[in-house]
Order: sequence, then C-alpha cells, then structure tokens
Amino acid sequence: MKNKINVLSVRVFGNLNRARSAKVPLLIIAFITVIGFTMTDCNKSGSSSSKSSGGGGKTINSPEALKEYLDSQPANSPDKPIKVSMGANELMLPKIRDVIKSAGKYVSLNITGDALTKIPKRAFFDDKRNFDEGEGCKTLVSIIIPDSVTIIEQYAFNNCENLTSITIPKSVTSIGMGAFSRCKNLTSVTFEGTISSDNLENVITGTLSFQSDGPVFYDYTTPFEGDLRDKYLSGGIGTYTVTGKEVSIFGYSYQVWTKQ
Repeated sequence: MKNKINVLSVRVFGNLNRARSAKVPLLIIAFITVIGFTMTDCNKSGSSSSKSSGGGGKTINSPEALKEYLDSQPANSPDKPIKVSMGANELMLPKIRDVIKSAGKYVSLNITGDALTKIPKRAFFDDKRNFDEGEGCKTLVSIIIPDSVTIIEQYAFNNCENLTSITIPKSVTSIGMGAFSRCKNLTSVTFEGTISSDNLENVITGTLSFQSDGPVFYDYTTPFEGDLRDKYLSGGIGTYTVTGKEVSIFGYSYQVWTKQ
C-alpha cells in the first residue's frame, strides 16, 4: 500500500500540468499526495518505536520503589525474569536482597552508576541465624556488576541457586572465599580482567584430621564451585563453562570447568 501511494504521488506531480489541462481538481491531487507522505511517516515511526521497545527493564530508584514494583508484578519463572535497573551503594544491597527475596519474583538486576565500589560481604546471602541455615537470594537470576566495582567480598552471592551466569568486570581485582559457592546453577563465568592467585581467596575452613586408616581431610572454600579457580589461574581472561562433574577422593562431586 505504501509503495503504491508513493508511486501515485510521483505520477501526480509528474503529470501536474496535464492534470491542470484536463481540469482535474487540485484539491484531490493534494489530498492523495498528503496521504502518501503520511503513510510513509507512519511506517517510519512504527519501525523506530519497534527498535526502542527492547529496553533494559524498569528503572528503579530505591529499595522501597523496588518492593512496590515487584509486588505489582504477576508470578513468573526463572526463564522470564523481571528486568530491573537501579543505582545502588553498598548499604542498599542487603535491602535490595531482602526485597527480592520477600517478593518471590525472579529478577534480572542491572546495577548502574559508579557509586558502588565493592560488593560487600554476604550482600546477597542472609545468614542472620547461622551460616548453615543461611539463605541466598534464590530468585536472583542474573546481575550486571558495574565497572566501578573492584572487590567482591566473602560469600557475596553464596547460595544464589538460580544465578546461571556472571561476568566479572575488568575492574575487579579481588574475589573473597565463597563469593559464588553453592550457586548450583551457575554454569558460565566470564572474566574480563586478571586477578592474582593471592586475591582469589582459597582458605581451609574445616578441620584437619589425621587418621591412620584414611587420608588427611581438608575443607577448602574457594570463590567458586569446582575447579574454576585453578582453571582461571592457568587459562586467564575468557569465558568458562561447566562441562561435567567428577568425584573427589573424599566422595563428593565437584564441577569441572572448561575455557571456551
């Protein structure tokens, strides 16, 4: 329809002198031409709005506003999270965690701005009773960490079991022990920068027992599940994914990571 009208308007202009000699009313010519331009503009406008409709989700300014917004949303699933963008500082993160947990909605969180320089200890892990009974933010599906962050502290995302992937910005120079431990669905981690072994905490937190009929047992806590720490230190910058599981000599299974 658009092309026909445009062609018609060109023909009308091209044959304007003939139309006058044939006494075709100029009002009709003008009307047809205006329709042609209007239809073209409408199509352009529609195309433009379609491109901008993707967006980055709802922009929120405070934990209180986040609660109000999430409470107004219908129940959802991990594959269809509610996308939210908001600026935050260190003190706001536990409040954001509590709001997301209490709302019971799956959320994809984009932290914007440069006010946040570190993800503090237990930011998305609530262990008010004790560590073993503590709970991560289980409905947090993804999070975009801003380039202003330099440190991810101990247990920051511990037990965030629906977190599936994470990108560690180039700005991050230190990750504490257990930062992403017990994130059982975390299968893709991208490192954009270099972090030294000293700044990827690898701590013995359990007991050391000497037994005559068995091996010495060490309970290690690393920033990630499985062998990701060792694979990254040898492989460097890039994306690592879980490619399987193996059973240790102590009888527990652990994730095996491979650089892509």
